[in-house]
Amino acid sequence: MSTLFERLHLLVAALTIWLVATGDKLTLANRISSRAGFWEYQHLILGTLTAVLCLMFVYRCCQQGQWRLYASPWLQGLKPVWRDLVGLSKRQLPAAGTPGLLTFIESLGLVLMLMVSVTGLLWWLTMGSSMAMELRAVHIHCASLLVYFLILHAVASVSHLLEIMK
Repeated sequence: MSTLFERLHLLVAALTIWLVATGDKLTLANRISSRAGFWEYQHLILGTLTAVLCLMFVYRCCQQGQWRLYASPWLQGLKPVWRDLVGLSKRQLPAAGTPGLLTFIESLGLVLMLMVSVTGLLWWLTMGSSMAMELRAVHIHCASLLVYFLILHAVASVSHLLEIMK
């Protein structure tokens, strides 16, 4: 991984964690309230920045044919994922950078980041309409799923570090 890509990865992760951690302080619905304060505006500004950075991150992940690695569970089936799960039951850590469990987890994260980013940006575009409320609901649901992904990603990252230290 290039240094710039690593920094982008960490920045997206840090911003995402911040946005999720402060999301319960929001009073946004289908438009920006006249009572909107710091929490709403920081979420809108940092959320937009994070969405743009997420799009850049996903683009970078999919360059030079790498999209095939992340799309492999859907293109080639789940056999490598099952193989890694069986390996885990035998105390074998899955390999990173190959089709299997870890890239499947990463691909879910990329899809969730795209969903959260796109629904958040679409909320901006449809602000004030009934569609904004639907997008808000989908945005919150995808963000909730992203929290579970972040936990799973952290566990997978630790297992990868353990593999490196062997």
